[in-house]
Amino acid sequence: MIKTFLRKTSSGMTLLEISAMIVVVSIIALGMTSGAQAVMLHYQTDTVRQDLRQYGNNIMREITRELNLAQKIEIDGQNGFSRIKVYEEFTDISPSLTISCHKNNGIQFNSDIPVNGVLKFPSEGVFRGNGQREVYIEDFVVEYGNSINPGLSLFKNSFVHLTLTLAMESDVMDEVDDVKEEHVYHRTVFLGTSYIQKKITNAMSVDNV
Repeated sequence: MIKTFLRKTSSGMTLLEISAMIVVVSIIALGMTSGAQAVMLHYQTDTVRQDLRQYGNNIMREITRELNLAQKIEIDGQNGFSRIKVYEEFTDISPSLTISCHKNNGIQFNSDIPVNGVLKFPSEGVFRGNGQREVYIEDFVVEYGNSINPGLSLFKNSFVHLTLTLAMESDVMDEVDDVKEEHVYHRTVFLGTSYIQKKITNAMSVDNV
């Protein structure tokens, strides 16, 4: 019986050797498949991550540019995020630009996509949606600078601190919970034009007293 089981095949290998070879090849194939899948998932995640980083840098640059041109701004809130009202002239009553934030639509200028529709929030695209990856805005905070010294309050209030937090959640691996990563962008803008206008206005008020 044993001799029959171990008899040579036409290629010179025993059935036991063939079985062992099949097992080894199967393990190697499974490992290569898992490795290729991991590489592909990493590539997909990195592609979405790069889109998110590019958006964060570009949108913060555009916000900074608009603030540098403003003669006056106001900060309030909407949709759970900070909102900025930008005034082209110091004496204007209505803002020329309103910078708002939406969780899934990103930063908007006057309720539109910035830069004539070019700077769109990357919530849609390849390797995202359909239960794969979700990108959204976690937080957008805009604050004036402050100082305990009354003599420096006007100068400190001319600084605006921007903090934008972008988030990506992935549900493509075997983990029980979604994998979440955050990308935080900070900018500090000095409102030079606004500061000069306030100094002039204060000086004129003192002269009129």
